[in-house]
Amino acid sequence: MLTGNKRIVIADTQSVQNNTTGDRIKTVSRAKALAAMVELVGIQTAQIAQVQGFNLSYSVTVKRVTYGGEKFLYFGGELYEVKTMGKAKLPTDMLLNVQVSYDKAVKAAIEEWISDAGY
Repeated sequence: MLTGNKRIVIADTQSVQNNTTGDRIKTVSRAKALAAMVELVGIQTAQIAQVQGFNLSYSVTVKRVTYGGEKFLYFGGELYEVKTMGKAKLPTDMLLNVQVSYDKAVKAAIEEWISDAGY
C-alpha cells in the first residue's frame, strides 16, 4: 500500500441478530466514502503508540467536519482501526492514526456495504 490521496471508507459497525438463524452478525451502522491523504505514521507517534501497546500503520488526514467518531477505516483492501487522533497541519483537518485490524466479520460487513453502495 503506497501513500498519497486515497478513497477511504470510514465506518461504524453493530452486532445484530439474524431473525432466521439466531446468529449474531456484524452490520454497518454508519459509513462514508471520502478522499483522504494517507501517510506513514511519524516515528515519534509510532514510538509513543508502542509504549501504549499499539502498532500504528498509517496516519490519515480527513476533514474535521466529515469525521464523526467512526472506529474503522477501509482502504486498499485492508481494514484499519482508529487508535489515536491528533491535530493536522490545517485547522480544518484532523489526523487519524490507524493500525491493521484482523476482524473478518467487520471487514466483510464493510465490503458488503461498499458493494451495496456501488463504490
